[in-house]
Amino acid sequence: MLGRVLKGMGGVVLLGSLLAGCDMGRAAPEESAPSPEAGQGRETMTEPRGNVIDDEVILVVDDEAHVREDCEEREVVVSADRATVVLAGDCGVVRATGRGSVIEVGSAEKIVLVGVDNEITFAEGDPEVINQGRNTTVNAAGGKED
Repeated sequence: MLGRVLKGMGGVVLLGSLLAGCDMGRAAPEESAPSPEAGQGRETMTEPRGNVIDDEVILVVDDEAHVREDCEEREVVVSADRATVVLAGDCGVVRATGRGSVIEVGSAEKIVLVGVDNEITFAEGDPEVINQGRNTTVNAAGGKED
């Protein structure tokens, strides 16, 4: 009879409902292993507590920082306020997301401004420029670009 009931009423759902009340040797919910505390056991995205300079990225987060580096094709993100960043050589993408920073680069593939009152100057090349910032400028050495 159970076979006919299962077949006629969507067996999996009914069987699951029937078995839910049976003691299958599982621990009761209050006996299960404790759940991890908030933030433990999970990878979370946090903002760095200081500037990060590694093989792939130059990340300037410290307000009023003064950074001088060889870009070496790295991605650059300046989210700090009132930073001064001087980068020699070729950069990948250069992003200015903070406020009131001055950034000088040798060259860049792309320059993206989304912050406020930022200025980026590049010495050579013809980077793609995306300027969505407020009161932000991109200057080619010797002339104004955007």
